[in-house]
Amino acid sequence: MYLIIVYDTEHDNCVKLHKLLKKHLFWNQNSVFEGSVTRAQFARIKKLLNDIRAQNSHITFYSIESEKLLHREELGEARGNTSNIL
Repeated sequence: MYLIIVYDTEHDNCVKLHKLLKKHLFWNQNSVFEGSVTRAQFARIKKLLNDIRAQNSHITFYSIESEKLLHREELGEARGNTSNIL
């Protein structure tokens, strides 16, 4: 499955979430990560995020069964490294 994770959290917690997600997904831009994962990996990522997230943080998961079904369009200069994703 192809996964996109977007989060909004306090500054101190942002670094923790960023480091965790960077181990599993590609950093797209500020607070946005994406990549292909298995269902088991997705469950593990959700558990890890729940364990380290700040109480007032908000995390959104977008998933799609196949990356081939995803249409991507961008404006402006990308911040993250997604060159090897699509």
